[in-house]
Amino acid sequence: MERRAFFEDRKPGFQAISGPGFSFPPHLHPQLELLYVEEGEMGVTVGKSSTVLAAGHLAVVFPNQIHSYQKAPREASIIMLIADLSCTGGHLDTLLRSCPECPFLDNPHSNILYAIGQLAEEYGRAEPDAAVYGPLMQLILARAQPSLKLRQGRSADHQDLLWQVVHYVNKHYREPLTLSMVAQGVGASPGRLSRVFSEKVGQGFPAYLARIRLSYAQAILQDTELSVTEAGEEAGFESQRSFFRVFRQQYGMTPLQYRKQSRRGRGPGEGT
Repeated sequence: MERRAFFEDRKPGFQAISGPGFSFPPHLHPQLELLYVEEGEMGVTVGKSSTVLAAGHLAVVFPNQIHSYQKAPREASIIMLIADLSCTGGHLDTLLRSCPECPFLDNPHSNILYAIGQLAEEYGRAEPDAAVYGPLMQLILARAQPSLKLRQGRSADHQDLLWQVVHYVNKHYREPLTLSMVAQGVGASPGRLSRVFSEKVGQGFPAYLARIRLSYAQAILQDTELSVTEAGEEAGFESQRSFFRVFRQQYGMTPLQYRKQSRRGRGPGEGT
Protein backbone atom coordinates (compact mmCIF):
# COMPACT_ATOMS: atom_id res chain seq x y z
CA MET A 1 0.00 0.00 0.00
CA GLU A 2 0.99 3.60 -0.51
CA ARG A 3 1.68 5.99 2.35
CA ARG A 4 -2.01 6.84 2.63
CA ALA A 5 -2.86 3.55 4.37
CA PHE A 6 -1.01 4.24 7.63
CA PHE A 7 -3.21 2.22 9.94
CA GLU A 8 -2.50 0.01 12.87
CA ASP A 9 -2.90 -3.27 10.98
CA ARG A 10 -0.46 -2.46 8.19
CA LYS A 11 1.36 -5.11 6.21
CA PRO A 12 4.42 -6.62 7.96
CA GLY A 13 8.01 -6.03 7.02
CA PHE A 14 9.65 -2.83 5.85
CA GLN A 15 8.65 0.13 3.70
CA ALA A 16 10.61 3.09 2.31
CA ILE A 17 8.45 5.79 0.76
CA SER A 18 9.84 8.77 -1.14
CA GLY A 19 7.65 11.59 -2.36
CA PRO A 20 6.10 14.99 -1.67
CA GLY A 21 4.95 16.22 1.73
CA PHE A 22 1.42 15.37 2.83
CA SER A 23 -1.10 15.76 5.64
CA PHE A 24 -2.39 12.87 7.74
CA PRO A 25 -4.47 12.90 10.94
CA PRO A 26 -3.40 11.47 14.32
CA HIS A 27 -2.76 7.72 14.15
CA LEU A 28 -0.54 5.02 15.60
CA HIS A 29 0.86 1.60 14.76
CA PRO A 30 3.26 -0.92 16.32
CA GLN A 31 6.10 -0.21 13.86
CA LEU A 32 9.02 2.20 14.12
CA GLU A 33 8.61 5.16 11.76
CA LEU A 34 11.20 7.68 10.57
CA LEU A 35 10.52 10.76 8.48
CA TYR A 36 13.42 12.60 6.86
CA VAL A 37 12.91 15.90 5.03
CA GLU A 38 15.12 16.20 1.95
CA GLU A 39 13.78 19.56 0.76
CA GLY A 40 11.25 22.13 1.98
CA GLU A 41 9.41 21.79 5.28
CA MET A 42 7.02 19.33 6.93
CA GLY A 43 4.80 19.79 9.98
CA VAL A 44 5.09 16.86 12.41
CA THR A 45 3.43 16.09 15.73
CA VAL A 46 4.55 13.15 17.87
CA GLY A 47 2.70 12.76 21.14
CA LYS A 48 2.68 16.24 22.65
CA SER A 49 5.68 17.49 20.67
CA SER A 50 5.13 19.49 17.48
CA THR A 51 7.53 21.15 15.08
CA VAL A 52 8.09 22.12 11.46
CA LEU A 53 10.89 19.91 10.18
CA ALA A 54 13.25 21.74 7.85
CA ALA A 55 15.38 20.14 5.14
CA GLY A 56 17.96 17.82 6.65
CA HIS A 57 15.91 17.18 9.82
CA LEU A 58 14.58 13.84 11.05
CA ALA A 59 11.57 12.70 13.12
CA VAL A 60 11.79 9.41 15.02
CA VAL A 61 8.42 7.90 15.96
CA PHE A 62 8.60 5.02 18.42
CA PRO A 63 6.03 2.19 18.19
CA ASN A 64 2.50 3.08 19.31
CA GLN A 65 3.13 6.80 19.62
CA ILE A 66 0.35 8.98 18.26
CA HIS A 67 1.67 11.09 15.41
CA SER A 68 0.35 13.24 12.59
CA TYR A 69 1.65 15.20 9.62
CA GLN A 70 0.80 18.58 8.15
CA LYS A 71 1.84 20.15 4.87
CA ALA A 72 3.91 23.29 5.33
CA PRO A 73 3.97 26.41 3.09
CA ARG A 74 7.29 25.26 1.63
CA GLU A 75 6.44 22.02 -0.22
CA ALA A 76 8.51 19.14 1.07
CA SER A 77 10.28 16.18 -0.46
CA ILE A 78 10.49 13.39 2.12
CA ILE A 79 11.71 9.87 2.75
CA MET A 80 9.63 7.82 5.19
CA LEU A 81 10.85 4.53 6.64
CA ILE A 82 8.47 2.16 8.44
CA ALA A 83 9.96 -0.97 9.99
CA ASP A 84 8.68 -3.90 12.02
CA LEU A 85 10.41 -4.38 15.36
CA SER A 86 12.03 -7.49 13.89
CA CYS A 87 14.32 -5.07 12.00
CA THR A 88 15.54 -3.37 15.19
CA GLY A 89 17.70 -6.11 16.74
CA GLY A 90 18.99 -5.28 20.21
CA HIS A 91 17.08 -1.99 20.26
CA LEU A 92 13.71 -3.72 20.63
CA ASP A 93 13.42 -3.43 24.42
CA THR A 94 14.38 0.23 24.29
CA LEU A 95 11.72 0.95 21.70
CA LEU A 96 9.03 -0.79 23.73
CA ARG A 97 9.96 0.47 27.19
CA SER A 98 10.98 4.07 26.62
CA CYS A 99 10.26 7.07 24.43
CA PRO A 100 12.19 10.20 23.34
CA GLU A 101 11.81 13.41 25.30
CA CYS A 102 12.10 15.11 21.92
CA PRO A 103 11.64 12.95 18.81
CA PHE A 104 13.21 15.44 16.38
CA LEU A 105 16.85 15.56 15.25
CA ASP A 106 18.06 18.70 13.48
CA ASN A 107 21.58 17.42 12.81
CA PRO A 108 21.44 13.67 12.13
CA HIS A 109 24.73 11.77 12.14
CA SER A 110 26.20 11.16 8.69
CA ASN A 111 25.73 7.41 9.20
CA ILE A 112 21.99 8.01 9.58
CA LEU A 113 21.81 9.89 6.31
CA TYR A 114 23.82 7.18 4.58
CA ALA A 115 21.56 4.42 5.92
CA ILE A 116 18.36 6.28 4.95
CA GLY A 117 19.63 6.70 1.41
CA GLN A 118 20.66 3.05 1.15
CA LEU A 119 17.33 1.82 2.50
CA ALA A 120 15.34 3.94 0.06
CA GLU A 121 17.53 2.80 -2.83
CA GLU A 122 17.33 -0.88 -1.91
CA TYR A 123 13.57 -0.82 -1.37
CA GLY A 124 13.12 0.73 -4.81
CA ARG A 125 14.91 -2.10 -6.60
CA ALA A 126 12.93 -4.58 -8.67
CA GLU A 127 14.21 -7.38 -6.40
CA PRO A 128 15.32 -5.79 -3.12
CA ASP A 129 17.53 -7.67 -0.69
CA ALA A 130 15.50 -7.67 2.53
CA ALA A 131 18.53 -8.88 4.48
CA VAL A 132 19.98 -5.36 4.50
CA TYR A 133 16.97 -3.69 6.13
CA GLY A 134 17.71 -4.82 9.67
CA PRO A 135 21.42 -3.88 9.81
CA LEU A 136 20.79 -0.45 8.27
CA MET A 137 17.85 0.30 10.61
CA GLN A 138 20.00 -0.75 13.56
CA LEU A 139 22.77 1.59 12.40
CA ILE A 140 20.26 4.45 12.34
CA LEU A 141 19.04 3.61 15.85
CA ALA A 142 22.58 3.25 17.22
CA ARG A 143 23.49 6.73 15.96
CA ALA A 144 20.15 8.38 16.80
CA GLN A 145 19.62 7.03 20.30
CA PRO A 146 22.34 9.09 22.06
CA SER A 147 20.72 12.29 20.75
CA LEU A 148 17.12 11.39 21.60
CA LYS A 149 17.38 11.65 25.43
CA LEU A 150 15.12 8.73 26.15
CA ARG A 151 12.97 8.55 29.24
CA GLN A 152 12.11 5.21 30.79
CA GLY A 153 8.53 4.02 30.90
CA ARG A 154 6.12 4.07 28.03
CA SER A 155 4.68 7.31 26.82
CA ALA A 156 1.66 8.74 28.55
CA ASP A 157 -0.05 8.19 25.19
CA HIS A 158 -0.94 4.70 26.37
CA GLN A 159 -3.11 6.09 29.15
CA ASP A 160 -4.41 8.99 27.13
CA LEU A 161 -8.01 8.94 25.95
CA LEU A 162 -6.96 10.06 22.48
CA TRP A 163 -4.65 7.06 22.20
CA GLN A 164 -7.56 4.77 23.06
CA VAL A 165 -9.83 6.51 20.56
CA VAL A 166 -7.31 6.37 17.70
CA HIS A 167 -6.60 2.73 18.49
CA TYR A 168 -10.34 1.93 18.45
CA VAL A 169 -11.06 3.86 15.25
CA ASN A 170 -8.10 2.30 13.46
CA LYS A 171 -9.55 -1.14 14.21
CA HIS A 172 -13.16 -0.35 13.32
CA TYR A 173 -13.17 2.46 10.72
CA ARG A 174 -14.34 0.06 7.99
CA GLU A 175 -17.45 -0.74 10.02
CA PRO A 176 -20.52 1.45 10.74
CA LEU A 177 -19.19 3.83 13.39
CA THR A 178 -20.57 6.78 15.36
CA LEU A 179 -19.19 8.96 18.12
CA SER A 180 -21.49 7.22 20.60
CA MET A 181 -20.23 3.80 19.53
CA VAL A 182 -16.60 4.87 19.96
CA ALA A 183 -17.42 6.43 23.34
CA GLN A 184 -18.93 3.15 24.48
CA GLY A 185 -15.96 1.23 23.11
CA VAL A 186 -13.43 3.27 25.14
CA GLY A 187 -15.60 3.79 28.22
CA ALA A 188 -16.08 7.55 27.91
CA SER A 189 -19.05 9.85 27.47
CA PRO A 190 -19.88 11.20 23.99
CA GLY A 191 -19.53 14.74 25.36
CA ARG A 192 -16.03 14.12 26.61
CA LEU A 193 -15.05 12.46 23.36
CA SER A 194 -16.39 15.41 21.38
CA ARG A 195 -14.23 17.78 23.45
CA VAL A 196 -11.16 15.58 22.90
CA PHE A 197 -11.60 15.82 19.14
CA SER A 198 -12.12 19.57 19.10
CA GLU A 199 -9.20 20.23 21.47
CA LYS A 200 -6.61 17.61 20.47
CA VAL A 201 -7.44 16.70 16.89
CA GLY A 202 -8.71 20.08 15.74
CA GLN A 203 -11.76 18.68 13.95
CA GLY A 204 -14.98 16.87 14.72
CA PHE A 205 -15.28 13.09 14.83
CA PRO A 206 -17.20 12.76 11.51
CA ALA A 207 -14.49 14.70 9.66
CA TYR A 208 -11.74 12.64 11.29
CA LEU A 209 -13.44 9.34 10.45
CA ALA A 210 -14.07 10.47 6.88
CA ARG A 211 -10.37 11.37 6.48
CA ILE A 212 -9.29 7.93 7.68
CA ARG A 213 -11.73 6.23 5.31
CA LEU A 214 -10.70 8.46 2.41
CA SER A 215 -7.06 7.59 2.95
CA TYR A 216 -7.84 3.91 2.76
CA ALA A 217 -10.06 4.42 -0.29
CA GLN A 218 -7.22 6.30 -2.00
CA ALA A 219 -4.90 3.33 -1.50
CA ILE A 220 -7.53 0.95 -2.91
CA LEU A 221 -8.09 3.14 -5.96
CA GLN A 222 -4.38 3.45 -6.54
CA ASP A 223 -3.22 -0.08 -5.86
CA THR A 224 -6.10 -2.47 -6.70
CA GLU A 225 -8.53 -3.20 -9.50
CA LEU A 226 -11.63 -2.96 -7.30
CA SER A 227 -14.36 -0.77 -8.78
CA VAL A 228 -14.95 2.73 -7.42
CA THR A 229 -18.12 1.52 -5.72
CA GLU A 230 -16.28 -1.40 -4.14
CA ALA A 231 -13.50 0.94 -2.96
CA GLY A 232 -16.03 3.09 -1.11
CA GLU A 233 -17.69 0.08 0.48
CA GLU A 234 -14.36 -1.48 1.45
CA ALA A 235 -13.29 1.77 3.13
CA GLY A 236 -16.43 1.88 5.27
CA PHE A 237 -18.62 4.44 3.50
CA GLU A 238 -22.30 3.62 3.93
CA SER A 239 -23.29 4.62 0.41
CA GLN A 240 -21.75 5.44 -2.94
CA ARG A 241 -23.37 8.86 -2.77
CA SER A 242 -21.69 9.78 0.52
CA PHE A 243 -18.35 8.44 -0.72
CA PHE A 244 -18.48 10.54 -3.88
CA ARG A 245 -19.63 13.64 -1.99
CA VAL A 246 -16.93 13.48 0.68
CA PHE A 247 -14.22 12.57 -1.85
CA ARG A 248 -15.09 15.53 -4.09
CA GLN A 249 -15.25 17.89 -1.12
CA GLN A 250 -11.80 16.84 0.03
CA TYR A 251 -9.97 16.57 -3.30
CA GLY A 252 -12.02 18.50 -5.84
CA MET A 253 -12.40 15.49 -8.11
CA THR A 254 -14.31 12.22 -8.32
CA PRO A 255 -12.78 8.91 -7.18
CA LEU A 256 -12.55 7.80 -10.81
CA GLN A 257 -10.70 10.98 -11.78
CA TYR A 258 -8.34 10.41 -8.86
CA ARG A 259 -7.65 6.83 -9.98
CA LYS A 260 -6.79 7.97 -13.51
CA GLN A 261 -4.61 10.81 -12.25
CA SER A 262 -2.77 8.75 -9.62
CA ARG A 263 -1.92 6.09 -12.16
CA ARG A 264 -0.20 8.78 -14.18
CA GLY A 265 1.98 9.24 -11.08
CA ARG A 266 0.24 12.21 -9.51
CA GLY A 267 -2.28 12.36 -6.67
CA PRO A 268 -4.37 15.28 -5.31
CA GLY A 269 -2.20 18.24 -4.52
CA GLU A 270 0.92 16.67 -5.99
CA GLY A 271 2.15 18.80 -8.82
CA THR A 272 -1.20 20.40 -9.63
